[in-house]
Amino acid sequence: MKMPALLSIAAVVVFCLLAITGIPAAAEEHTAHTMQNPEARPAAVPHAVTGHGHEDTGHEAHTAAEGMPQKEDAHVHPSASAAPQAAEVDEKLGQYVPEGLSFTDSQGRVVDIRSVMDKPTIVAPVYYSCPTVCNILMSSIASVLPGVTLTPGKDYKVLSVSFDELDTPELAARKKANYMQALDNAFPPEAWLFLTGDKHNIDAFMDSIGFRFQRQGRDFIHPVVLVAVSPEGKIVRYLYGSGFLPFDITMAATEAAEGKVGLSVKRVLAYCFTYDPEGKRYVFDFMRIAGIVVLSGIALFLFLLLRGGKKRN
Repeated sequence: MKMPALLSIAAVVVFCLLAITGIPAAAEEHTAHTMQNPEARPAAVPHAVTGHGHEDTGHEAHTAAEGMPQKEDAHVHPSASAAPQAAEVDEKLGQYVPEGLSFTDSQGRVVDIRSVMDKPTIVAPVYYSCPTVCNILMSSIASVLPGVTLTPGKDYKVLSVSFDELDTPELAARKKANYMQALDNAFPPEAWLFLTGDKHNIDAFMDSIGFRFQRQGRDFIHPVVLVAVSPEGKIVRYLYGSGFLPFDITMAATEAAEGKVGLSVKRVLAYCFTYDPEGKRYVFDFMRIAGIVVLSGIALFLFLLLRGGKKRN
């Protein structure tokens, strides 16, 4: 085969590869669906990408937490379907949490949120009157903390931050007491803080970490995620879902200590999954992946063919 013909075929292959691997717009447009419906974002999706094999399992030892319901993986309320599709995570990897944002801890002390992030910090955006998934998320955290191979308070901290301006320090204190009890009071209280704030500071902080939520009456539509932040305030990793292994927290805190920005899970998901509006969920796109594999094989074959032709010449 002549060189011009080979180059033409190679150009077509490259074009097809670019077309196939383009991130689908639907993935971004429908992110909110995945956060509003338990079926919308299959729990196995983020877990499979992280490669740590964690599953969402119940933790009977921690049912002492207030209002512990059956386990779900997304926040759902009856009025959620009528809300604007704005509940999502807009990843801010590599960006910084600003200074000067005031919150109140469970003891009624006003603190600058950046000042309490003096260690690698795992941030849990929640609200304390949440009847479902926020309790699940925090119970999941409590269940894995004993297995984290780092020293709490020295190597890392956990920060539960309410995005409901109606939550009070008294409610935060009750929540904290529940989870300290779930940890048999063996976890240093100063290593897991529970914060509340006013709307201005809440909005500024949640915006800085890319956490988007929508109020629906007394409840909220919101994503379920943890955010790892370095002692300098740099956002380094997002952990999606409500179930984790000790390794996940250990790795996130270690990366935060180094200021090392992790891989964007959303970007990987957009390549490998497409949104099914009928089923209201993301599904693995076998055709997309198969197409990439086939075209990559053709491209490799052409490369070797061209290389062999040059050697013969």
